[in-house]
Parts: sequence; structure tokens; C-alpha cells
Amino acid sequence: MSHSFCIITNGKRPELLRMVIRSIQAQSVATYEIIISGAYHAEPGIVYVAAEDAAAEGRLGEMRNRAVALAQYENIVLLDDDIILSPRWYAAFMAYSKPFDILTSQIRLPDGGRYFDHVTTGGPKGQAFLDEDEDDDFVYMTGGGGWVMKSHLARSVSWNPDKFFYQEEDVDFSRRCQAQGYIISHHHGMLVYHADPTYTNIGRSLKRRSEGRSQEWVLHEPDNLTSLQILKRSLLFKNSGRSAEAADYLRMAILRGKSGWLFKIIWQIFLLRTGGDLPDSSWSPTGTAEYAEWIAALGDKHE
Repeated sequence: MSHSFCIITNGKRPELLRMVIRSIQAQSVATYEIIISGAYHAEPGIVYVAAEDAAAEGRLGEMRNRAVALAQYENIVLLDDDIILSPRWYAAFMAYSKPFDILTSQIRLPDGGRYFDHVTTGGPKGQAFLDEDEDDDFVYMTGGGGWVMKSHLARSVSWNPDKFFYQEEDVDFSRRCQAQGYIISHHHGMLVYHADPTYTNIGRSLKRRSEGRSQEWVLHEPDNLTSLQILKRSLLFKNSGRSAEAADYLRMAILRGKSGWLFKIIWQIFLLRTGGDLPDSSWSPTGTAEYAEWIAALGDKHE
């Protein structure tokens, strides 16, 4: 199988981008190319598409269109500059035997939760995570989340070049693909990592920690607090619009065995208000071992 890996970047995270590149090189893909669009530089083994103005202004669609226009292989993989392929991503892709137009990957966060991968939006469920084998008429694929599209689709559908950050350019692209009869499929075995620890998965929703916090911020927060103090702080975070921090507090309290049944009941209520439990959800305040080990391995490849 031949692959064109198309990455967009604003040039502000060069070392993270190098991790993305090294994760591609580690896949043992027989025939592939790496195309980078945005603010970067030319280098051996990279096809560079200069789009500094689009990168600075957040015109994501324009950067993706420029990269995809140069793709020469059958399978085009869309990546942002913080989406890292897991070591078994390509093997999982090769094991997928069904025909597809678009095939989305599972996306995991550093704390173990899911990022927007197999998701519905705009329909009766609102925006919500789906089970890995769940179908929905309003499914879409998020930006550059390590998903694959066939080259024939790329020749007939393009991104809106005038859409900027937070203007749902990915939803717009998904709907126009579906309007032409293309199907969005999902393969949970194709795992990628979104290397942004500020995000966390709560129930079937996604939240973001404030002030650039990672999951580790809460490690020692509840240690010397009473159950009532923990509850009060959780509610303070929740009522001030910081649901991610409230969830971290509750999860940490449960992990520490604080007031066993009380926090478990509160957590179940929390999940019900965020769409219900997600069967394969997980959370670790120190981050998952698999993610940490892979990041360390990619770092070693650089030395």
C-alpha cells in the first residue's frame, strides 16, 4: 500500500512535528511520501509546501488543499502537527480488509482518554463520542486526526479555503464528502496520539483544562483534604466552567479511595450529564505508560 502523509503546521511546535515525522518513518511503510504544508522549511525526504500566510491566519483548509494537491499515492493520510502515529498504526491499517472512502483512526490523549475520533455532531445526539462499532448519520472526521482518504475522493472534494480556526472546517468537509455519496468508516485498531495534555475525555464529551494544565496538575491536590473540601473544590471548578478540572478532582479522589461510594456516585452523575459512560474510556493522572514509552522511543531515535 502506498501512502501520502499530509501534515499542516504553523511552525510553532518544531520538535513535536519532528515526533510526528519520526512516527511515520517508524511504520515500515513500503512506499510513502511526507508532505508538509504551512510554515516549515525544505529538507531531504520532505515535500514542503510554503503557506506561511495561511498558517499565520489559521486557514486550515487552504493548507490541507495545498498538501493534498501534491499527493501522488492512493492513500492520503491527514495529520496535524501534534498527531503521532502509534507504533502499530500501519499494521492495523493493513489488517483492515473492507473497502473504504474515508477511514478514521482511534485518537488517544496523554491521560488515556479519547480525542474526537469516531464522533457525531449536528444531529439528535449533539456532539458526542460513539462506540467503536456504532453507526450514526451525523458522523464526521476531525481535522488532521490521522485518518485516511482515497485519492479518488481528493480529486472531487476539497476543503473550504476561507475557513479559519474554530470554524468547523472539518465538519464542513465531512458533510460535502457525504453529500457526494462517500462513506466515513472507522477502524479502532488504527491508533494515533493527540499530544496535547490539556484535553481530557469525560463521558461522551471532550473538555479542555484551563491555564495550560496537563493531567498531572491534580496528582497531589486532594492529598490533605477532607471529603467535604474535595467536594467543594470540585463544585467550584464545575460552577466556574472548568469541567475538566472538576472531573480530574473527582477521578483523583476515587483513585485515592476517598469516601468510596460518595465520589463514585457523584462521578456517575457527572457522566450522565456528559452523555453517559464511554465503554473504552480511561484516565491516568501520570499519563499512560504506552504513550510515554512511545514518546521516549521516538526521542531516542533523534539522538
